[in-house]
Amino acid sequence: MMTWNNTDIEMVVSFLWETVFATRFELMCALIFVVGWRIGTTRSASRKPSLYKVAFTPASPSRPKAKGQPRQSRPSESTKPDFGGHIESISPAQLKDSSYVIPQICQLCRNHLPQAVELYHAAMQAGLKPQEVPAEECRNLYMHMVASLIRANQTDEVKKLFGDLISSGVGVEINLLMSTVKLCTSKQLYSECLALFDFVSEDPKFVLTDKTVWSCLLFCATEEKGQERCASFFARLKECGTPQQKDFGNMLRLSAVKGDWQTSLALIQEMAKADVEIDSVQYNTALATLCAAGRIAEGRTLLDNMELRGGVTDVITYNTLIKGHAKAGRIDECFVLFERLKEKNLCPSQVTYGILLDGCINENQVDRALRVFDDMNNSGCPLNTILYTLLIKGFARNGDCSQAMNVYSKMQAERTIAPDLITFSILIKCNCDNDRLEEALILLGDMMTYGLKPDEVVFNNLIGGCGKQGSAKLGKQLFADMIASGVRPSNATFSILIRMFHQSKSLEEAVVMLNTEPQKHKVEAEPRLFLQLIQCCIRERQGRRAIEVYEMLCERTLPTQAMHSSVLSVCRKLHMYDTGAEILQIASAKGASVSSIDSNSILEGAFKKGKTQIVRGCVASMQTLGHNVDPRFAA
Repeated sequence: MMTWNNTDIEMVVSFLWETVFATRFELMCALIFVVGWRIGTTRSASRKPSLYKVAFTPASPSRPKAKGQPRQSRPSESTKPDFGGHIESISPAQLKDSSYVIPQICQLCRNHLPQAVELYHAAMQAGLKPQEVPAEECRNLYMHMVASLIRANQTDEVKKLFGDLISSGVGVEINLLMSTVKLCTSKQLYSECLALFDFVSEDPKFVLTDKTVWSCLLFCATEEKGQERCASFFARLKECGTPQQKDFGNMLRLSAVKGDWQTSLALIQEMAKADVEIDSVQYNTALATLCAAGRIAEGRTLLDNMELRGGVTDVITYNTLIKGHAKAGRIDECFVLFERLKEKNLCPSQVTYGILLDGCINENQVDRALRVFDDMNNSGCPLNTILYTLLIKGFARNGDCSQAMNVYSKMQAERTIAPDLITFSILIKCNCDNDRLEEALILLGDMMTYGLKPDEVVFNNLIGGCGKQGSAKLGKQLFADMIASGVRPSNATFSILIRMFHQSKSLEEAVVMLNTEPQKHKVEAEPRLFLQLIQCCIRERQGRRAIEVYEMLCERTLPTQAMHSSVLSVCRKLHMYDTGAEILQIASAKGASVSSIDSNSILEGAFKKGKTQIVRGCVASMQTLGHNVDPRFAA
């Protein structure tokens, strides 16, 4: 048997003490957990009944509460009530008793809105009459229900509540309507708010003289862009006193949307007369409306007034007016305003320079645009892709491809600025138009390097450039690449392909392409494509091929009189009377519409050239078409 001496006991005690000390925090947490768990289980055993049992336990509804009686605690809101088979247990007398049923409904509105609505309708069916309910209780009931229903976007139920109030003779109180309008506005239920107001206003007893409600209704009507309603609400608002700044702002916004510069200007004048503060946003809104309507003179007058008031002009003010002058082609005045901006110690923005650049380019003043660009660069205004692209666009429109590429090179040197799809589209078109196909293809490679995907416009321009150089092979390869990249061709693409094949003397391929490619890519070929190819064939004196394309067109649709006029006039100019006569023969057989002027022009031309057989064919076709034939030709 093992014996313990004092040394062994001391060692064990020392070990236990060190272990306890090392794990003291863990032991304390475990102790707290055990104590907390025990307290929780003790309390759970004494919990109260569920919400259903508390909320719907039958009680004596008419028994008044004794003075000083302690208030009953509210039932738990975390338990969801269930009316299945239990609502019938509430007696009709309780349902009609407002002192019992209204607190229950208000309580359920907090978390169990459907049940609150169900209980309300049950009470109304049982005979609860709003007109017999004490005013305070009635107000409390409908305030709770309306607020909860609007938060749940159930405005149709709100309308039913209003209907109950109106039919009972109580009517909708101004405070209830005010709460409704404000809640609907905050929830952005603008059309619903207006519909509820319309419903309430049908009550002959309803009178509204509250500025706040009219202001909210005006805002809702503004958001719904109801110009007539806004004018009506604004008039009613003014009957209650001077509108606030925000009310004038709403009317200014609506005037801007409608382009109503007269109303916009009248509102600014009215604000100034009523001594209502006008901020920069409202002035600029009115100014933008004037400029958009081309009322530049009125805009300059408004700017003068703004400068006199002081502190309301900003860069946006001058940008707006400069843009209006640029749109009107008054570039000199744009620069006058630009200098006026700088005199006010305002720094021109990227937008300012962009407007000036665009205006100069649209007026073909590229040298002036370049000076603007240099001024912007020297002033320290940060450049961006749009500004570079605008300058490139100016040189491209002026046909100066070299300058456009120089600007592109500067743009590439800027590490923080990258060209976009529009930049490349302009440059590629410019190079293709100037027979610089190789440079355009290099740009296509650069575009791919920047991670940009070519669109239909880019491919169309490249294919058109191939046509100018007569390189149908490269054009067909580009078309194949276009399809492979997922870009769907359009009628514009096929028109460019026809022109490319024509320029490359490959009309046979153009006929095959037009007959197969549009259908393959689910594009309905427009009649103008066939007309274009027919004219190309006639110009190349390929009459038989022109007839082939004309028959392809007739298989799809009957050519119009205008189309026949276009084709037959080319036949007459190039003395292709045999082709013109054959087209007349097919048209007469199919019952198509041809002008007698055009048919007579082919007939007279063939007669003058001594084409007897063609003359006979023309006469027969014209008789079928119902055209009058000169007897000398018939003979």
